[in-house]
Amino acid sequence: MEENKKVKMFREIVEGMANLYADKNMNYGDSFGETYRKLGPISGITRLYDKLNRATSLVNGNKNCFESLEDTFLDMACYSVMNLIELRLAKEEENKKKEQ
Repeated sequence: MEENKKVKMFREIVEGMANLYADKNMNYGDSFGETYRKLGPISGITRLYDKLNRATSLVNGNKNCFESLEDTFLDMACYSVMNLIELRLAKEEENKKKEQ
């Protein structure tokens, strides 16, 4: 059975996000993870909040020469996954400490 069009689109978007994440980590290192470990979950939430503000501004008609609404949604999705990764890594670390 062939996947429906939206599922295919979802897979393509997520694959693109993974490639973008890999490229940015190669260029900038793990700056998100480092900040998250220093400042905690609020650091990741802050980045999502900034992107939500940008999306709201764009939807309300404010022009942005640097980032489109699509770019902003992709950034929000990436930051959401990055937050999830850090949460899971922190949980793994916590479980390791409990086992010792």
